[in-house]
Amino acid sequence: MTTKNTVKNYDFIDTMRFIAMIGIVMEHSSPFLGLKLNTLHEQIIQTVSLQFIKFGTIVFFILAGFLIGDKFNQYTTKQYLGRRLNTTFKPWIFWVTIFMVLFYIDQGVRYLKHSDALGFTHPLEYIFDRIHFIIVQTSFWFIINFMLCITILLVFRKYMYNLMFGAILGLLSLFYSVNLYYDWIPTGHTTALLGFVFYLWLGVILHKYFDQYNEWITKQPFWLLFGATLITFIISCAETINLIHLGSNDSGNTLRFSNIIFSLVSFLVLYKYCNFEAIEKLKPRSMTFGIHLLHHILIIIFLPMILRPLKIVYANESVWNLFFLQFAIFILIYASTYTIVYYIGRSKKWKWTVGQ
Repeated sequence: MTTKNTVKNYDFIDTMRFIAMIGIVMEHSSPFLGLKLNTLHEQIIQTVSLQFIKFGTIVFFILAGFLIGDKFNQYTTKQYLGRRLNTTFKPWIFWVTIFMVLFYIDQGVRYLKHSDALGFTHPLEYIFDRIHFIIVQTSFWFIINFMLCITILLVFRKYMYNLMFGAILGLLSLFYSVNLYYDWIPTGHTTALLGFVFYLWLGVILHKYFDQYNEWITKQPFWLLFGATLITFIISCAETINLIHLGSNDSGNTLRFSNIIFSLVSFLVLYKYCNFEAIEKLKPRSMTFGIHLLHHILIIIFLPMILRPLKIVYANESVWNLFFLQFAIFILIYASTYTIVYYIGRSKKWKWTVGQ
């Protein structure tokens, strides 16, 4: 494969990240997320609604690893981490600060209305609680985990292409899969600090053997890839429902073994069939990081302001109402986030805050 073709093929990264981000935003804005439903019928609809979009995080890590492999010989470890801190961590700090300010504005309104306002009555407890919430329970966890994973890879960069090193990272990821059944440590995927390094490493390996990968993937028939996607999707749903019945508090965890396989198969399908030219018109390269940073702020702070007057309480809605609400809310959140990021990106002064 010529250099020209290889560079052209790298366009798949922007498209796949954009599609993966759609799945992530839909999951985070879904009314099914974290909801405890009682009947098997309800649990199946909830599980199916969340599972078909559950590939995003692992796909993101693989693509990020691919880019690391692309830059591997251009930067030293210190240079690469410094560059990442400047382009990734600075915007993250900015929006975490905005998130905190918005929480305190809400507390100020509550205080003036003589309602409960922990931000004023218990300020230290409140600020630590909110910081923990933002970093651990929202999409902002990704950047912390991402930077840790990059650091681990680069610290061990002399073993980067060692298959034994990859096997160790794979076992660390599988530990979190098994832990879902035994609760040795907290199960949340946002606290799985070592669970995603393997997928970053997998992306690095993909970059090294990209020509061979292209040769292999072009030979795979449509029926095989989509059949594998359907089978792994069904198995992932079955494992989720099984975990629900076992009493798991994290039945939809990203690092379920079945979801890992589903995500890897989804990566193959997205790569081969979803490089749509129309997506390029939406400027995925410049928009995706900003959407990642802002969407959860809109979900946590502003979405309740819309749902409250409409008297929409997820726990009181039927399962089919929740199903349709998932798509309506996603469209609202995604369109709003995209618009905000787009206009911030047009400002020379503030575009750095959305990674532009």
